[in-house]
Amino acid sequence: MRTLHDVFICHASEDKSDFVRPLAEALRANHFEVWYDEFSLKVGDSLREAIDKGLATSRFGIVVLSPHFFAKRWPQRELNGLVAREASENRQMLLPIWHGVDQSDVLQYSPPLADLLAISSTRGIDGVVSDLLKKLRPEESPLIVARDFLIGKGLPPPVVTDEWWLDLVEIKESNLRFPDLNFGQRWIFPLPFPKADRGRERGLNVAWTALQMDWSSDAEEQKLCQLSHPDQIHAFLKKWPGLFECCRANAAMLAMYAPQLTIPGFDENLVDAFDDLMDPMREDAYDTLRYGRTDTIDGKDPLCGELIALRHPSFGNYTPEELAYSFVKAHNAHYSRQLFDGFECLVWLLSSSANWMPSRLRDTLIEGMRKRPHWWLSDNSQSALTEALLEHPRSRFKFTRKLKTSIVEMTADALHNLSINETPTAIAERFIQGGFVEGHYEQQESWRSARRRHS
Repeated sequence: MRTLHDVFICHASEDKSDFVRPLAEALRANHFEVWYDEFSLKVGDSLREAIDKGLATSRFGIVVLSPHFFAKRWPQRELNGLVAREASENRQMLLPIWHGVDQSDVLQYSPPLADLLAISSTRGIDGVVSDLLKKLRPEESPLIVARDFLIGKGLPPPVVTDEWWLDLVEIKESNLRFPDLNFGQRWIFPLPFPKADRGRERGLNVAWTALQMDWSSDAEEQKLCQLSHPDQIHAFLKKWPGLFECCRANAAMLAMYAPQLTIPGFDENLVDAFDDLMDPMREDAYDTLRYGRTDTIDGKDPLCGELIALRHPSFGNYTPEELAYSFVKAHNAHYSRQLFDGFECLVWLLSSSANWMPSRLRDTLIEGMRKRPHWWLSDNSQSALTEALLEHPRSRFKFTRKLKTSIVEMTADALHNLSINETPTAIAERFIQGGFVEGHYEQQESWRSARRRHS
């Protein structure tokens, strides 16, 4: 059975008002999951079944030993259950508190209980809780640190003995510590990896893993990417605890996933973080397709990194072809921007869904895809369009009725994947009239000319 509570409080009802209730409330205020009847029982619950479940699903049992406890059979039954678990699991579970009794009283009731180091209620609630914390929350325990961090973010997790934590650690060690483009997880960010002996830092890494898995799943469900309206991205950043601060600390990664936020006017509360990336020598802003190189582009020096190019007045001296390719496929060794393929992104650019994008940028990206279409055509290498382009030279290529029908079908599939409710025929006609086929043949001729010059 899964562990659902940190502690079960075994007590006599007569001790509630003066001690047990304040103790339970103080423990809960310290972010512990407490099985206590006033917290855990609801109208209609079977008292025996609920208590048995609490006994079976708690890490520790606090036993409030008092004259009332010794005089009643029910709390002694609970104590027997805790003792049985302790023997079965071969670990200490009992945390005794002496309330109005001393060692001689406990010795007379149960010599084994009298042998356990106990806390006296005479220390007051704060003193008792302080002593309990030393057992319940070992200093620098990574999972305790992670749990408290998540609770502080308003996301209470299971108790630390739940298998959920093991799954989380596995994710942290595999998918986040060594991310892989083939893993396909987006909207995740690099974790700082502490030394093995740094309990607090390790715990924070585990906590950030939990946060990242939540918001990454949400981003996948919403299909958040470079095509999403900036308002939708900003709403997403505000929705998840810790996400905005993580994005500010990893502004280059945010630019990878959401380059539209780098565009002036769409950079709400991120202006300074993105401006810091404008230095062309910053590796974290440049380490994408060009892998940190700062060589010339068509004879011009790059003025900023590719990830931040949309922010620059001249797009950082990058050509339309480079901007278009990067807009769709930007990646580094571990993280990728791409959610939709090149043809789908082109369909988006030709649709009204792209109306939020500044017209100069939109026209530049379309022009880049027109002038260098081979990479997005290869995404649809089995399409009738690609086959026709490979089969026919420029002089013999024609948009036949069959080919137009195929392009409409391709466009309809792309619109469906993009969740865009527009007429495929209209978008397909914009594609046909957009000069993309001509761009293919111009690119082929450019390659042939280059080969002749170098032969």
